[in-house]
Amino acid sequence: MARYRISQLAEHVGVPATTLRYYETQGLLPAQRTASGYRTYDDHDVERVRFIATAKELGLPLTRIRDLLAVWQGGMCRDVRVRLLPLIADQIDDLDKRIEDLRTLRRHLTDARERLHALPSRDAPCDPECTFLTGPTATSADTPPTAEPVVPIACSLSGVDHTARLQNWRAVLSGTVSYQLSDGTIRTPLPTARVADVGALIADEVTCCPFFRFNLTIARDGAQLDATAPAEARPLLGDLFPSYRTESHQC
Repeated sequence: MARYRISQLAEHVGVPATTLRYYETQGLLPAQRTASGYRTYDDHDVERVRFIATAKELGLPLTRIRDLLAVWQGGMCRDVRVRLLPLIADQIDDLDKRIEDLRTLRRHLTDARERLHALPSRDAPCDPECTFLTGPTATSADTPPTAEPVVPIACSLSGVDHTARLQNWRAVLSGTVSYQLSDGTIRTPLPTARVADVGALIADEVTCCPFFRFNLTIARDGAQLDATAPAEARPLLGDLFPSYRTESHQC
């Protein structure tokens, strides 16, 4: 049976070596070691990586893929089929929900555009009549004037871009441990050297998912990232931090 170093495996399956190392840290791709400490893989590992790549193309999180791998490795093809069908059904339901959310967001954007077109072009500061963002309904009897506009729970990224964004997050957070606090906040201690990369990801993330909230605290001995989201968006937030564990108390 052929043996591969990690660079050879990466070239063979078309997956970066950094991603393969990340799979190893997540328990998806165990590696054997040579006497000199180099990672080594065989043809079975080639098929394993291809299975992971196919599952990722379906949008499955790594936690689900890890469970599927256990079935794929020790079971029959029909066992994988039985396990995979409901997962795909869940993905379809989730996409249907995202599509509806995106349609809602599009309606909001279209309304805002129409209100902008209707506003007079004035050489004066904006005043309460400039309602292009909140719209006339924001000051109705049912909504307090100071209420924040509702942000639809919808990510504007395509499936391919979303998968790439998740890979970027997981590469930057590789080796860290995240904790879910009792209020739903996901807290991740970070080495200071990663602050710039995390800050860039946050900037991108709030552009496509404005319902996420991030708080990055930087101290002399390290940094800390707190991430929150509305209850209905917490599964999406959890995709960014797949290895977090729940804390029973606030830190």
